[in-house]
Amino acid sequence: MRVDPTNHPHYDAILTVSAAVLAAERDMDSSIVKLSQLVSTTIETYGDAKLPAAMAQPALAKLTEALTAHVDSRRLLGEAHREYGRTAKMLGATAEEWGPVWPCPGITTEDETPARPALKVAA
Repeated sequence: MRVDPTNHPHYDAILTVSAAVLAAERDMDSSIVKLSQLVSTTIETYGDAKLPAAMAQPALAKLTEALTAHVDSRRLLGEAHREYGRTAKMLGATAEEWGPVWPCPGITTEDETPARPALKVAA
C-alpha cells in the first residue's frame, strides 16, 4: 500500500527545500558549463588571432582556479543535497513511500549515494 505523500506533515517544506536545491544544482551546472566554454573560447580566439599562447596564460590560470572552485562547490552542494534527504528520512519521508513524487531523483533514503555515477574531473 503506497502512502499518500501529500498527507505528510512536512510535505510542503520538503518540496520547497528540494526545489531550491535542484535549482541551485542546475545553476551551478550552468555556471560550470559557461566557464568551460569561456576557457575554450579564449584558447580558440587567441589561436585564431595568432597571438602567442603566453598572452592567454594568466587569464586561463585564473579561469582554471575558478572552474576548480566551482566543481568543488558542486560536489559540496551534492553532499548537502544528500543531507536534506537524510533530514527528510528523519521526518519520516522516504523515496520508497513517496514514489514518483519523491523530490530528489537519483537520491534515495535507503542508499544515500547518487544513482548516477559521479563525474570525475581530471586534476
